[in-house]
Parts: sequence; C-alpha cells; structure tokens
Amino acid sequence: MVHIKKVEIFGFKSFGFKNTTIDFEPGLISISGPNGSGKSNILDAIIFALGENRPKMMRADKLRSLIHDVEGAARRGPKMARASVHFDNSDRVIPLESDSVEITREMDDKGENIYYLNKKKTQRNHILDLLDMANAGLHQLNNVQQGTVTRISEFSGEEKRQVIEDLVGLSYFDEKKLESEKQLQAADQRLEIAMAKMGEVKKQIDNLEEERNLKLRHDFIEKEVARLNAIEAANKMKSIKANKISKEQTLGGLESESTKFGEELTVVKNETDELETKKSAFMKEVNEFNQAKASIDSELSAAMRKFDEVDSSIATKKKRFEYIDSRFPEIKDEIEQVQQSRGSIESEISKQKESIEATNVKKKKINDEFQVMDLQLEKVAAEQAHAASQKREVDQKIKKLTDTLHDAQLTLKKYVSEQKDLERKVTMNTDKNNNTQNDQETLELNKQKLESVISHHKVTISELKLRISGYTSKRLKFEKDIEDLAEILEKSNKAATHFETKIKVVKGAMHEDYTVAKLKEDAEQLGIMGLVYETISWDKQYERAVMATSSDWIKAIVVKDFTTLINIAEFAKHKKLPKLKIIPLDAIPEFKLDPPKMNGVIGILSDHVKCDSKFTPIKKFLFGNVVLTESKESAHQVSKSGYKAVSIGGAFFEAKSAL
Repeated sequence: MVHIKKVEIFGFKSFGFKNTTIDFEPGLISISGPNGSGKSNILDAIIFALGENRPKMMRADKLRSLIHDVEGAARRGPKMARASVHFDNSDRVIPLESDSVEITREMDDKGENIYYLNKKKTQRNHILDLLDMANAGLHQLNNVQQGTVTRISEFSGEEKRQVIEDLVGLSYFDEKKLESEKQLQAADQRLEIAMAKMGEVKKQIDNLEEERNLKLRHDFIEKEVARLNAIEAANKMKSIKANKISKEQTLGGLESESTKFGEELTVVKNETDELETKKSAFMKEVNEFNQAKASIDSELSAAMRKFDEVDSSIATKKKRFEYIDSRFPEIKDEIEQVQQSRGSIESEISKQKESIEATNVKKKKINDEFQVMDLQLEKVAAEQAHAASQKREVDQKIKKLTDTLHDAQLTLKKYVSEQKDLERKVTMNTDKNNNTQNDQETLELNKQKLESVISHHKVTISELKLRISGYTSKRLKFEKDIEDLAEILEKSNKAATHFETKIKVVKGAMHEDYTVAKLKEDAEQLGIMGLVYETISWDKQYERAVMATSSDWIKAIVVKDFTTLINIAEFAKHKKLPKLKIIPLDAIPEFKLDPPKMNGVIGILSDHVKCDSKFTPIKKFLFGNVVLTESKESAHQVSKSGYKAVSIGGAFFEAKSAL
C-alpha cells in the first residue's frame, strides 16, 4: 500500500526559508506539540504539494498567504513556498516504474505554481490522475481536517453512502464518467459541426472541382486556340516571308533594271545632249541658210522683176515688129500702087525713100536697140540661168538640209520616244519600288503586329500561369483545410471512441492486469474459461473496428454461469484485488439484429468475428448490436438511425435515437 516516507518544506506558512525535512515510517504516526507550533501546517504542506488549490482547506484567505512572510521586506532571496512529498511505491500502486515517487509544488510571490514529478516538470492534472489511480487523491478522505470526524458522525445516509463511494473510489469514476459524457457530448457537437463543415467544404470542393474542370477546359481551349493562332500566324509569317523574299528578289531585279535603265538613260541623256548640240549647230546653219536664202530670194525677186520688165518690153517690141511685119504687105501694095503711080509718086517715092531711109535708119536704130535688148536679154537670161542654178543649188542644199532635218527630227522623235519609254519604265519601276516599299512597310507592320500578338500571347500565357498558380495555391489551401478538418474529425473520433479506453485502460491497466494475473493463477479452481481476447479472433482489416467496439471489455474474464461470477468476485474481495470485468455465458440473452439497408453498410460486426461455438454468446454480447460500415460518414448516418455503428477504420458511434 502506498504511504508517505518523507515531507520537505521550504518557506511554507510558519516554516521559514530553510529546508525542513520530516520523515515518516509505515504505520500510525502522531505529531504532538503546543498550540501554534505548526502541527497542522505539516498536513497543509502535504495537501498543498498534492495539488490543493482551495485556500480555506489550508486555513488561509488566499494562496499567496501560504508563503512565509515573517521577515517582510528584509528578505533578500526569492520569496516562495515549496513542499515535496516522497511516496513509497515499492508495490507499484502508483503506475510509475520507480520505488519512490517525489511530488513537489513551488509557488512564487506572484501566485504562479510549478509542479514536479520525480524532479521533472509536469502538470497538476497528471499528478491528480496518478494519485486517484492509487486511491491517494485529495477527494478520498485521505486528508481528515479538524472537525471532520464530528461532521462524519452527523452525516445522513446519503452523505455516508457518498463518503463510502469516495473511500472505495466510485465517486471518482462517477465524476470521470460525467466528465467523459460531457466530453463525449462536446465531441459529438464538434463532430456534427465538423461534419456540417465537411459538407460545406465538400460542396465548395465540388464547386471548385467544377470550376477547376471548367478552368482546365478553358485553359485547354485557350491553349488550342493559341496553338492554332500560332500555327496560323506561323503560316502567315511563312507566306509573308516567302512573299517578302520574292518581292525582295523582284525588287532586286527591278533595282538592277532601274540601275540599267538609269545607265541607259544617262547614255540617252548624253546622246540627247549631243543631239541638242548638233541640233543647235544645225539650227544655226539652217538660220544662216535661211538668211542666205532670204538674201538670194530678194536678189532673185529683183532679177525676176527686171526680167519681167525686160520681158514686157520685149513683148511690146515683138508686137511692134509684128505690127510692122503685118504692115509690110500693105506697104508693098502701097509700093506697087506707088510704082503704078510711079510717075506720080516718084516724088512721093523719093519722099518715101527718104522716109524709107529714115525708116531704115529708124529700123537700124531699132535693130540696134533690138541687139542691145537681145544682149540685155541674154545677160538677163544668163543671170536668170545663174540664178536658176543658184536656186537649184540652194534647193538641193535646202532639200539636203530638209532631209537632214527630217532625219534629225526622226532621230530626235526616236530618242524622245525612247526617253518617254524609259521615263515610263522608270515611272513603272518607281511605282513598283514604291509598291515594294509599301509591301515591305506592310510586312514590317504585320511583323510588328505579329510580334505584338506574340508578346500579348506571352503576357496572356504568363497571366494564365499566374492565375493557375493562384488556383493551385487556393486548391492546396483548400486541400490543407480539408486535411486539417479531416485531422480534427479523426482526432474527435478518436477522442470520442477511445476516451473511455484511455481512462480505464491507461489508468487502470496495472490494476486490471494485476487482478487478472492473480485470478489466472487459480483459473481451473475458479472456473475461468479464459479472457475475451483469448476466445475470439478476427481478420486484420477488422482489427480497428473490433478494438474500438470492445474497448476494455477485450480483457474481461469469461465464465460459464452467474454462480462462478459471484465466487470470483468474493475471491477477489477476499484477496483485496481491484475491480474487474466478468462475463457469464449463460446470462447473455439470444438476439439477432438485422442490418439497416443504407449505403456504406457492410453488415453486423459479430458476423466478421471468429470463435468456438461455445463462445458465440461472447461475440453476440460485444458485437451483435453494432453495425459495421465502410466509412465514418456512413457510420455517423447509421448512428442517427438508432444503431450503434463503427467504421472499418475504427470510428465508433453510439445510437442517437431509439429503434
């Protein structure tokens, strides 16, 4: 049995700031002394070290009043109260692997407390749990204050029952049971909240999944559109480059032709300049010829005028000669008449002779004049012939010059037409060059547009990548939230499922194992058929479900009937063994549960547990009323329908309503 070996006190109430050690031996110990010597302070120090936080239980108005304060402000060191209790744990009643257990509590002047277990920092609840498991806690009448015995004698039956339950440790388990039920209710509430959140998160996940699918489809379509646009742009760029190359080649040919035509134009211009020079010289000669011709024409007109005058005078003379010739017959007649009348007229003849002589003189004179006129006429004819020869020469020169002028004009027209043709070709080549330059500028603009489109696509792609990374981060965040919720749900499920196991198995493991070990030494005499886990078996996949459902019943003792159960209980009481669980086979009623027809239901858990036929009531008792499901959600839904349910992963749910 656990008992106190030693108490160490420092700075607590009447004990000063020096370490005071009090040793205790097993058995009854009495501490005597005068009033006010600090006898009760030793007990106060013990319950202070064991975690008592009610100042009235230690006869103080507040916890900081427990610190020794006789020295007041003269105290130079730290003001604190410390109490250490050493327990003998050789029988391992306190579930620690140590023969001695030291519990220390320190409190400073600010009221802050620090607990130590075997000189290692720990929490107050941990110390209280260890002491409760050893029936050495503060609530089990281990500490009897002044006046407590008198107060016990005045207890009613209910208060005595409560005290007895405190003594045997039942009230502790009732409190733990109530606390566990509250925690289970809180866990159920948290579970329902978590399930509701899970539903909302699932809806959000479905919406996000749909959005993600739409986004992926949109991204795929945009990628396809971008790829097709890129292919189209590449094809256009290729055709534009081909057109550019061909037009550049055409431009090169046109430029070479333009250069060639420019050279030819230069040659033509040079020839044109030479022709212009020749033309100016020829026109100068033509002007000189025209001047000479004008002078010759003036001389010729004067000569022709003289010729016309002479010719008119000759015509007049000829008419006079003709008149004279026409008068000769008349004259001859007259002469004959005169001869007839010779006689009469010899005088007249003589006169006539004189007149004839005068006439001959006149005739001679006229002939002389005719000769002079003939000479003049010959001279004029010679001059006219000379003028005609000059005219012919001039006409020949004029004809020659006219032919030369005509040839020059033809050559000039030819060169002018060639010049116009060259100018037309130059204009065409210029137009082609301009068109080529325009095409080149268009190609440059198209190139710039294509580059801008490519840059825009790159910007769009980078923006889409940013949006995808944003959606990915959101998705990761949601997944993390889901994982956190799942972890919270799993923790709550584990807390709800294994809470009782943690309390009963962890805290009472040594008691139960010790009791079972003691009883199994006399198993045949006591009629013990074995433990539950020795009588049944299961497949690995159902292990979590079986362990979550059976909890601490898995270590229960199996007996044949109720009489054997009573004998074992009396034996355990006689041996002062801690409590244990016993299952009598003949006390288990026959029943059969039909599984609900719901999604995710596998069947009844007992159908998946194997055992010998004589132990069939055991698996019916433990697992026959539990529905096995595929998931926690389906188990939760089944529990709402009034069934106990457990998932294959070990999430256990009590029935929420009556069947």
